[in-house]
Amino acid sequence: MSSDISTEVVRTATNRDVLIGLAALDPLPRRASTNPELEFAAFKTALEGRKVGQIVVAYVDLTSAVRAIVQGSLGHAYHPSPTELRMQCDAKRAERIEEIAKAARRRAAEQEQASYRSTVEKTAESKARAAAVYAEFCKSNAQARLELATKNFHSQPRQALLSPLPVDAHLPLRQVGEATPPIAKAAGPPDPKTVCGRAKPDPAPV
Repeated sequence: MSSDISTEVVRTATNRDVLIGLAALDPLPRRASTNPELEFAAFKTALEGRKVGQIVVAYVDLTSAVRAIVQGSLGHAYHPSPTELRMQCDAKRAERIEEIAKAARRRAAEQEQASYRSTVEKTAESKARAAAVYAEFCKSNAQARLELATKNFHSQPRQALLSPLPVDAHLPLRQVGEATPPIAKAAGPPDPKTVCGRAKPDPAPV
């Protein structure tokens, strides 16, 4: 029995399918011993519809329900009752229908997306034309940005363009007309041309 829920066209289960399903459930312990003929009749009735003797449960739902019961879907380890088997068959049918609906929605979404995709193959000429258009766009965009920057520059106030540079607070400020202080010489041996810091007089001419 397959564990996958089929999304294809299914057929209705037959009496032989019911017997095979009950045989797969037979290893499960029973709460009480029953007559095999009466048990088959009860399970067959549980799988029928409004019309007596006509099974309405699909074969794929029956096999999926039997597999789920063996795997413990009922919450107990005993042989299922006819009602429990029918409830499991209905649950698997609901899952199968939902799977079909999901597949249909997925196909519709894929078809809608495909309709928006371009199916025209691009030639070398069309690629070159697209590249030229893109290059022209980049050139015009760069020119527009340059013009905007130039316009913003000329629109600034003249006072802002001529604003003085910031003054360093660590440098001493001098008043207008004040002489520049002399640069101190490094300490060293006295200059022979000076006496006590003063220049020696030139010798008198003979």
